[in-house]
Amino acid sequence: MEAITLMSFGALYGVPPEADTVIGTRGLPNPYYVPELKQKTGLEAAVRSYVFSTPEAEAYFESCLGLLRQRIALYQGYDSPLKEPLVIAVGCSGGRHRSVSMTLRLAEALRAEGVELRVLHRDLNKRLEHSAGVVAFTRQGGELRYAIIQSIHGHHGFPKGHMEPGETEQQTALRETLEETGLRARLIPGFRTMELYPLPKRKNRYKQVVYYLGEFKGQRPRPQPTEIRSVSLLPFRQALKLLEFEPSRRILSEAHAFLSARGG
Repeated sequence: MEAITLMSFGALYGVPPEADTVIGTRGLPNPYYVPELKQKTGLEAAVRSYVFSTPEAEAYFESCLGLLRQRIALYQGYDSPLKEPLVIAVGCSGGRHRSVSMTLRLAEALRAEGVELRVLHRDLNKRLEHSAGVVAFTRQGGELRYAIIQSIHGHHGFPKGHMEPGETEQQTALRETLEETGLRARLIPGFRTMELYPLPKRKNRYKQVVYYLGEFKGQRPRPQPTEIRSVSLLPFRQALKLLEFEPSRRILSEAHAFLSARGG
């Protein structure tokens, strides 16, 4: 096995802890937003051509190649009994388009110069399901109160749901909030957070949920009977104690801190 590994990855799934050197590609043209390329990967020539379709992308590739030449030369000249295999990680958002394209092109150039290495695509086969929701709040007696739902399974959280074809994240978040709670919220600019988790019993499948912050006034929640047991309007600390899962507590804490910084 070669001592040098060139690995593509998706930042959504975390930076590879074994990486010695990390290169980012999220400034390059993104095929994800091109309908005919979205479902393809960097293994296909059409995707790679798009990623490197600008002079800036070409210049960045040359810079990365120069950096790796130096890094590999240092590695090859380093002599120590503690020497570990060299792992160079190339990342983009999802690990399917830009990072794969850059990894393959770098590998081709380095191999042409006689460098022995192996190529891995850590997240190439992972798939995301996209959902969106709202941390909905109102003010009662000058105090912030958050709408916490209890699902039919008993867990507490925020209204959210799958994105429908043609919807934006914001449209999905508002629609799901209205459907699940009966609340018409107004999104607060400047707040966006997310959680990512694997789907049980579905190999390489993950769900990404993006949350916005939304205010409602003078409305009473009306839980959707088929999915929601209850909707409670609670102060921050009481709502925080009700949430069973750490990601939900983090999201509520971020929302509360955002509103507090704006003076409530």
